[in-house]
Amino acid sequence: MIPSERLLSILWKALLVVLPVSSFSLLSKVFGGTSVAPFAFLPMAAIFIFWWLPAFFKNGRRLPYQVKPLLIFFLFGIISTLLFYFHSVPTFRDIPWLRNSAEVFVTLAMGIGFYLVTIYLIKDEQKLRTTLFWISIGGIALIVYSWFQYGTWLVMGKFPEWMYQIQSFITANGTLYEGRASGFAYEPSWLAHELNMIYIPIWFGLSLSGQTVFDKKLFTKIQYEKILLLLALGILFISFSRIGWITMILMTTYIVVRLTNNWIKRISEKQNKNTRTSAGLQLIFRLGIWFGLILGLIAVILLAGLIMTKLEPRMANLFDIQRFIDFGFLGWASKLGFAERIIYWQAAYGVFQLYPMLGAGFGIPGYYFTLTVPNFGSRLPEINRAVFSQTFIPNAKNLWVRLLSETGIIGFALFVSWLVIHWRNANDLDKESTHGLVKTMGLVGKLIILAMIVEGFSLDSFGLPYYWIALGLIAASRLIRDQASARTGANMEVTSDINA
Repeated sequence: MIPSERLLSILWKALLVVLPVSSFSLLSKVFGGTSVAPFAFLPMAAIFIFWWLPAFFKNGRRLPYQVKPLLIFFLFGIISTLLFYFHSVPTFRDIPWLRNSAEVFVTLAMGIGFYLVTIYLIKDEQKLRTTLFWISIGGIALIVYSWFQYGTWLVMGKFPEWMYQIQSFITANGTLYEGRASGFAYEPSWLAHELNMIYIPIWFGLSLSGQTVFDKKLFTKIQYEKILLLLALGILFISFSRIGWITMILMTTYIVVRLTNNWIKRISEKQNKNTRTSAGLQLIFRLGIWFGLILGLIAVILLAGLIMTKLEPRMANLFDIQRFIDFGFLGWASKLGFAERIIYWQAAYGVFQLYPMLGAGFGIPGYYFTLTVPNFGSRLPEINRAVFSQTFIPNAKNLWVRLLSETGIIGFALFVSWLVIHWRNANDLDKESTHGLVKTMGLVGKLIILAMIVEGFSLDSFGLPYYWIALGLIAASRLIRDQASARTGANMEVTSDINA
């Protein structure tokens, strides 16, 4: 291995290990105090500049087909933003809208960089296995630190000063949250986002398939991924991130439905061999199973809600139906602490209604906040602070509404089509007849996209690396499969020619 390749390998492994650090304090200061400052940006930028760009120009500027809708989306966003130069953007704060737009371009370019570097470096199944291994190493560090945080709180009832000093070095806000784990992340909801977008889907998929990226098993029998999955689920719970819990419920529901469907198929095959079982009885059997499953899922959701009301103070009024009747949905949501989020969504959606086709441009919808915020927002202290006292431009706090407000229905369609390509890639991998790590990535990919759909209702940043790298894993796995198929086809042609 030549030195440059060795350095490239070191940088890639370092990037994967430091993924949990989402808002590194020193990097945040360099970026002007932004909360989105992933430590992994440093090795990613080095790989992109010194390896990816030279390889791109050397190989005739060819890009995988999965990248093209994303680049079209990026170019469309630039055009939409530049066209808005001819509009009269409302005055809000003393921040020029061009500066705010430039920051969005930088964070989006950062995310695309993570995506392209991931595809570039994972070229075969062995590199995929190595990548998942080092992601797991970073996940182990995250698990240890998160449980240490929460354990300290349980034992002492508070966090000692030296822990705040450590957290101030790791994160931009240096905040520890009483009774909640935040790990290396900026806040507990970001911790849940990391777990749901990267670690849990990978460990879930590997556990179900029996694949492992570790050389050994615990006591020679227990797969390490299963242990890591259980510990990660525990951390997700003690993060007390409501959107994180909902995301996990969706992924688990998909797994349960998937396993149930496979079980029903096996039972049906056995019944088909038994000619005495009529088609009507088989249909009743299948309907009964699905009806029971639906009732079971409803019961689990209600039980989860009941647990939330006991453990999470913000959810104490979850089942207060009378308040919902008296004050409406927003009045009910205000007691649960998420009415503010909905107000941000509605304000951004109001901008989409003003500019439905092209959107207002990257970073611009926040300038319309005082014009589109619903009247109910004036009753909420957080919304009043956003209008009168805070120094930054409000954002949508929802990826999907942000896409609509900034790039309109056209940009939204381009971004969603990019996700659909990855779902189809994952589905193709999932249907592979031969078992292996690449096939397992089909299930992992589906869990990742399901998680992204839900997590998009909580975070709207382009700069966090988690879904970019996660989707890059799907694209890289599909390219590995395609290359293997091409080699198999070429070998078959050679064999045919020899036999002829």
